[in-house]
Amino acid sequence: MKLTKSFRQLLLRLQLLPYTLGFRNSALRISQSALTEFTNIGEGTYEHGRKAYLPDVVTTQRWLLYMRGSDTNHCTVATAGASPLGPSDDQADESDIPIALNLLGAVKGTVRVVTDGTINDGSYVKCGASGVATAATAGDVSFGIAVIPTDCSKASGDTISIIPMAPAKYQF
Repeated sequence: MKLTKSFRQLLLRLQLLPYTLGFRNSALRISQSALTEFTNIGEGTYEHGRKAYLPDVVTTQRWLLYMRGSDTNHCTVATAGASPLGPSDDQADESDIPIALNLLGAVKGTVRVVTDGTINDGSYVKCGASGVATAATAGDVSFGIAVIPTDCSKASGDTISIIPMAPAKYQF
């Protein structure tokens, strides 16, 4: 059954009538399943600390660090000393397919990054060249602490786990 626009407006007004009259829990109230529900969908919130961005460049590797790109919906591979948004578990195969970034300071658990070979277990990490992580020194913008088990390699190009933090200049 196709409803006309005026009938839909009337139906909506009838559904909202108890609320406008202040009858929240009365017999005038229409059953919950028949109500039209208006909610805030939470646009702009990312419960698990992951957000999709369109990559500005195509990459050949996963777990690289990304920073803001050409606009608010794009990201690009982070440069040395940058304040990154976070690493991606995805490889940017095409520039029109979004990749999910693990937002540093918001994502739960550890995340993986590519190392340049200078990071030791427990080291603070910062953004190195071409989206890889490198060891941070005092005064650098750091975004995590390396967690490298004894059975893992930390050579250049390998992936390591970090405990992510919001990018900032930390005292260490």
